[in-house]
Amino acid sequence: MKANKNFLVLGIGNAQVDLLQHLRQYSDLKIHALSNTEAGRGRSLVNRFEKIDITDKESVLEYAKENAIEYIYSIGSDVAMPTVCWVAEQLGLKTFISSETAYLCNNKHLFREKLNDTYGSVPFEILDDSLNVDHIGFPAIVKPVDSQGQRGISVVYSKEELGKAYQTAISHSRQNKALMERMIDGPEVSAHAYLHKGEILFFLPSDRISWNNFDGGIIHKHIIPASISTRAYENILKMVKEITNKLKIENGPVYFQIKIEEDTPYLIEVTPRLDGCHMWRQIHKSANIDLLDITVKDLMGKPPHFPKNLTIKKSILEFLCQRPHEPFRKQPIDPNACYSEFFYREGDIVQPMNEKFEKCGYQIIVE
Repeated sequence: MKANKNFLVLGIGNAQVDLLQHLRQYSDLKIHALSNTEAGRGRSLVNRFEKIDITDKESVLEYAKENAIEYIYSIGSDVAMPTVCWVAEQLGLKTFISSETAYLCNNKHLFREKLNDTYGSVPFEILDDSLNVDHIGFPAIVKPVDSQGQRGISVVYSKEELGKAYQTAISHSRQNKALMERMIDGPEVSAHAYLHKGEILFFLPSDRISWNNFDGGIIHKHIIPASISTRAYENILKMVKEITNKLKIENGPVYFQIKIEEDTPYLIEVTPRLDGCHMWRQIHKSANIDLLDITVKDLMGKPPHFPKNLTIKKSILEFLCQRPHEPFRKQPIDPNACYSEFFYREGDIVQPMNEKFEKCGYQIIVE
């Protein structure tokens, strides 16, 4: 009998559930997962779970050695990627990017400095207790240097508001650091790309719609395709090429969060992984491209393949949200939805993530 291969996933949260469910279709895989908490929907989907802090690289490496791990990955988690890549490097396993690149993308200060002279870079300053700012005017964005999911982000309109925003930001920072960026006035756009040996095989921008009544770009909807001009599309592609080259991202999926000002793209975030918004499923429904399946197979050694021409149907991925600490209440699903999912059971307490308006589920509508 052929021995099972061991696949280690870092995290058991809602984003990792997609990956864990996908891996269960492989009969020859033994699925392992690590997390610093057992309170995740993915806990029941694995063959073996151990409570380990996924930022503790040495402990994760020890687990991987003891369990003969052959593949290690995560999706939707910036925190996981430096460990994923470092452990893979130590064991000689496949990784799409280097641990150096993963760490760089997980630290907004470092990646802003690295990309400072790159097309699409946003002016920024690092904040400290003095709150002295020399180059960035108002309004501006204040954020932690190392958080994700819109945690700890504030919009400030004057210097008098900086103190509170700074304290909010550093309270969400593992490094106790915050930065201030120029606020770009324009629509938000996401962009997915997939690279192989430095070549962009797949590129798809989409509209990113935030909730208007909350700071920090808290996501409400993703709409495919993006409602942008041809010039803006070409400029985003130019930016993606320059940034992936500068960050040495040559393989695998990469996700960009962008704002557009007069057809010029400005980079808000970049992360060399699948996004945490389940957009692989929306893209699959809209363009018949399964980025999750392609990513897993690429990790296992099958080179990625994409059609030269895409046929794209308009689609909307809408998040169903509630305030944190409240009992979860199921919201009605659009009768035209082709997919829907809730992250909580009726009456469960909604857990704080961004601490403003939390994802409790989502639906996808294809027009």
